[in-house]
Amino acid sequence: MSLLTSRQRYTTWVITSLRYIFLFMSIAGSIALAYYLLLAVFDPKQPTDVVTLSVRQKSMDWDAEPLRATEQQVARGGAVQLVRLGTTSRLVYREPNVARRFVLRLMNSQPQPVPYVLATLLFCILLYRILRDIRPGVPFTPANVRRLRWLGLLFATCDLYKLTATWWMRHHLAQVAPSLAADLVPDTYFSSSLVANWLIGLMLVIIAAGYERGVELTEEAELTV
Repeated sequence: MSLLTSRQRYTTWVITSLRYIFLFMSIAGSIALAYYLLLAVFDPKQPTDVVTLSVRQKSMDWDAEPLRATEQQVARGGAVQLVRLGTTSRLVYREPNVARRFVLRLMNSQPQPVPYVLATLLFCILLYRILRDIRPGVPFTPANVRRLRWLGLLFATCDLYKLTATWWMRHHLAQVAPSLAADLVPDTYFSSSLVANWLIGLMLVIIAAGYERGVELTEEAELTV
């Protein structure tokens, strides 16, 4: 009995700690988002109609001749060498369209793009609310089932944003810098995850379905009693 109580206390402590961590991150994210929006509207870093876009130069293929030649040199006893496969750059140009300029500045705000800050904020808020509703003896709630589904939708939306933003930015680069567009790739910032966001979203939807079954079983048990 004492061992069970100790485990329950430890679990409660972990959940409470995580709840306050995500609460703090939600508050910090809200402040950061408001700060970025205020800068974009009232005090943009770029002068007048200038826009600065984050882009990446296309990476060298793994079978490219310069890379293979370097490997052969090292194999023959050559010194350690660094082969640059790609670099992150900034494309600076004048954008006369006010609405497009505002959207592009939000997408390329520094140190973090506004869409990334917004997605992180929503993620923290949803996790905080999930943890807030977890109570000893009440692990399943209908509200948390909905929040898990919203989390899954959030991850899927991040992937959709990445695909849409990359397509639009490629088209835009071809218009504003046709001579450079062939060698540049838009940096939408959502492309660095180890697992596809849509796959994580699908897993969360599956977990939500199991969670919903837990809610049904809990309600059935209460009715039986």
